[in-house]
Amino acid sequence: MQGRTLILLLPLLFAGCVKYPEPYRPPVQRKPVEMGGDAKLSHFIGMSMPSAADHFISGVVPDLHDGSWRWVTKSPTFQFQVPTTKSLRLKADLTVPDVTFEQTGPVKITIAINSRLLDTLEFPKPGQRIFEKPVPAEWLTTERPNLVRLEIDKLWTSPADGVQRGFIITSIGFVQ
Repeated sequence: MQGRTLILLLPLLFAGCVKYPEPYRPPVQRKPVEMGGDAKLSHFIGMSMPSAADHFISGVVPDLHDGSWRWVTKSPTFQFQVPTTKSLRLKADLTVPDVTFEQTGPVKITIAINSRLLDTLEFPKPGQRIFEKPVPAEWLTTERPNLVRLEIDKLWTSPADGVQRGFIITSIGFVQ
């Protein structure tokens, strides 16, 4: 009888000798990465503002000229956060300089907000233009950045180094 009891207790004795995994620390808790980082987007920027680059999605040459303007390429895209969607106008200070106009001739710049066509500007001659036009409230959102895309139909190519440029931008964004 004792032999039977010993045989029955033997598997229980070995079952109690299980090797547990080594203890480990839980991973360090981190905040999820947010788009745009800690930078707060504005509703309007001047190219000379320290936070201007936070608003560039693509197509903006980073070099600041004369402390106030930048070159753009074929289709610069910007992002803006607006506090409201009502009664806003898109305002942009754009220039087609003489040096580019000599090569391209008249150009057209198409302006879209969140993929919706707002307007097409025609530059029959070189010069600066302040564009300002109301934006329908339903085109905008306060919940995420709004995208503004400008696209020029013809690019200027530098004869010196082959670099291509579109036009000059001094400021852009939404105003009331």
